[in-house]
Amino acid sequence: MRFGVVLLLNLIFFKGFGFQNTDPIDSTTIWLENVKTNHNLTAEQKDLYLERALRALSKSNPDSLDKISTTALKTRDSSLFRKYNKKVILLATELGENKVHAFAHWDLADFFKTKAPDSAFYHYQEAYSVFSSMELDSSNNYYPGQLLVQIGNLQDNIKDYVGAEISHTKAIQSLEKSSRKDKLYGAYNGLAISQGALNKFDKAIEYYEKAKEFIPYRKDKAGQERAYLSNENNIYAVYLKSHSYEKAYSMFENLLTKEKLLKKYPTLYARVLGSWAHSGLKGGALNIEDFETALIKSNKILDSINNEYIKARNQYFLGQVLAKKGDTLEAIQQIKIGQQIAEKTKNYDRLLKIYKELITLDKKNSAQYALSHIALNNELLQKERIIQDKFARIRMETDDILEENVELAKQKELYAGAALILLVLGLGIFTIISQQINNQKLKFKQKQQNSNQEIYNLMLSQHGKLEEGKKSEKKRISEELHDGILGQMLGIRLILSGLNERSDQDAIEQRAELIQKLQELEEEVRTISHELNASAYEKVHNFMVSIQDLIDKTKDSTNIEVNLHYTKDYNWDSLNSEMKINIYRIIQECLQNCIKHSKCKNITVSFETSEKVLNLNIIDDGIGFDNTKAKKGIGLKNIISRVKKMKGLLKIDSKTSKYTKVLMTFPLDSNIQKNLKPFITGKAIEEVL
Repeated sequence: MRFGVVLLLNLIFFKGFGFQNTDPIDSTTIWLENVKTNHNLTAEQKDLYLERALRALSKSNPDSLDKISTTALKTRDSSLFRKYNKKVILLATELGENKVHAFAHWDLADFFKTKAPDSAFYHYQEAYSVFSSMELDSSNNYYPGQLLVQIGNLQDNIKDYVGAEISHTKAIQSLEKSSRKDKLYGAYNGLAISQGALNKFDKAIEYYEKAKEFIPYRKDKAGQERAYLSNENNIYAVYLKSHSYEKAYSMFENLLTKEKLLKKYPTLYARVLGSWAHSGLKGGALNIEDFETALIKSNKILDSINNEYIKARNQYFLGQVLAKKGDTLEAIQQIKIGQQIAEKTKNYDRLLKIYKELITLDKKNSAQYALSHIALNNELLQKERIIQDKFARIRMETDDILEENVELAKQKELYAGAALILLVLGLGIFTIISQQINNQKLKFKQKQQNSNQEIYNLMLSQHGKLEEGKKSEKKRISEELHDGILGQMLGIRLILSGLNERSDQDAIEQRAELIQKLQELEEEVRTISHELNASAYEKVHNFMVSIQDLIDKTKDSTNIEVNLHYTKDYNWDSLNSEMKINIYRIIQECLQNCIKHSKCKNITVSFETSEKVLNLNIIDDGIGFDNTKAKKGIGLKNIISRVKKMKGLLKIDSKTSKYTKVLMTFPLDSNIQKNLKPFITGKAIEEVL
């Protein structure tokens, strides 16, 4: 019932805020955030949200499937995490998502870190081997180094200090090449721990100091503060372990003066207080009463925060001091309290020291404590040896896998190289044959173009002669009408005007009627004469008619809209024949290119004249091309050749998915050829003068 109500409320929430229309990735973010932050959800509800997110990401964004595993890990529900971690690993393997596969193993290693170190080591190694075989960019190239830090920390925990030293050293080498300098703090800190455990105290202090250099790279200010304090405590603890009691005491005393240590980090303060008391007593700076007071204060702080692990150490120190005072019974009692705490918190290193102390103090039960010490020591050694052997076996198997991957990569490269050589040879042969065929086609096309040009020249010549004939004939007719018929009609009018001397009424009416009629005829002939004469000298746009015919044929044979614009008041037939022919061919070639390649819907051809130059622009709205990379075909070469013949300038401007512009400028006067540059500007201009 409760689950149904919560589910209904979530559905209302998503619907009310418009989440029903969000894309899968947004919905997934909401579901996963709900699992992490809504502590009122039951295990069944979390399971439902995780399943939805898994399905959505597997379809829409599979390279983010690792978020499912990480979110399940943060629920601290082990069965829920194992369920979805397994699903993510299977899906990542099926989909070939290596990054997701590596992160899922990383999550599983973090899950096992405190429970089963050998399993954690295995999964860290799995994640490391996957990341090591991937191409990682600057934002994630620190993953292999960070995994090596985790592996080194595991080895420190099982006292494999030599192995930890190797892992941390490799981690440093890897992380120094990455962009995440903040991760070097953990690597140097781990290396310092292993050096201290191997009693290489100078090296340990050196690496702790080196670790301190990388604390400022951490983005979290609170984390920086905690790291500085922990780093100081670690350095001072090395001095304490190396029996430099006076130096350790002064350092711990200085650390205790920092007020924020007690307020913000009581656990660390209690540990530092115990170390300060121990080093002070050993170095003679504190008396027994001051020592006891400090340990009691440390224990009270630990009791207030329910931390018993460190308290075992305090009880051990206290017992040693009581024994030194001669109060053996009280010393045994305090150390036994430490024994109980160490057994409860599984602080086995401290428990071994307690058994060793009790052997000396409790003479009555010394044999029993000796047996307990031997049994625990053997058990720990055996466990450590077993885990170390497992670590070594896992590392060896991982190294074998990495070597196999390297070998496979070399084989793939070899096969790829052989395939590439064969491919190049095949392409070479194909190119040679294709080039020969294309050369034949090109020769035939050039012959055809030459023939077409000759035909066009003849057509233009015939058109010119025809127009000249028309003009001549119109002028002749105009002159004949004006000088012949009109002259005769004028004579008749004059003769008839002489009849006006007759005075009879009929003659007068007849003359007037004839004179009026002759005047009408005279005016009509004069009008015709003027019209014919004007037509004879009218500018006939024959060149533009040819261009318009070419454009109309293009429009009729395609679905492309082609528009022609030109200056109406310019005598385009005054252009010389060579310019007409070349311009006609350039436009023809450009239109063919638009049809074949540009996938355009509109083409504009425009002519304009200014300052004794002719500008020709051909623009389409097609897919364009990269004119810095495109190869020059025969068509473009022909255009360049024709522009060069006419001593013009050519600019080709194209933007991918937008347009292609072919812009040309031709001189109409040989005296201005040297001054063409101002009319065309831009880096894409190709000068062909």
